[in-house]
Amino acid sequence: MDIFNKESSLSEKILGDNNAQITVCINGTCSMFNKLTAEDITQCREEYYTEYLPVKIEKTIEKKMFAVLKNPRNVYIYKEPEEYDADLEKLASHINENNRDSILEKMINKYKDYVRDYYHTGGYEMFDILMKEFSVFVQKHMKYEITRNDFEDEEVEIYDAIADM
Repeated sequence: MDIFNKESSLSEKILGDNNAQITVCINGTCSMFNKLTAEDITQCREEYYTEYLPVKIEKTIEKKMFAVLKNPRNVYIYKEPEEYDADLEKLASHINENNRDSILEKMINKYKDYVRDYYHTGGYEMFDILMKEFSVFVQKHMKYEITRNDFEDEEVEIYDAIADM
């Protein structure tokens, strides 16, 4: 029925000169398409939340990092860091029980990447900010405390060095 709302001349053609039986058949076909579309939308919504939402969160945290660093050559800077906090709050509101574990795993992995980068670069400020922002996001929005147990055996030494700072 959505197509009828968008293109009224098409709806007049289809429904205009038909008898009741043909109109019932058309209505049944449209109902089937609407049901298929609703199922596709649900499936795509879950894919969006598990695949694209973590990417949006990461990009927002990166933009916030650039705002904190006040890099004037970065074209993405147009907000204050506090405004990115509001954006992160909005993105976090889309996290639910169905996608929480998947998103949490991705956020912890990004955190661990930045911990390793920070450790291997000798405390480069950019990685410090990213590491802390991912930690804050996981703690504040996902209500999860990152611990030593989240790190693999070979990463524990890096975690210990970072935790002592």
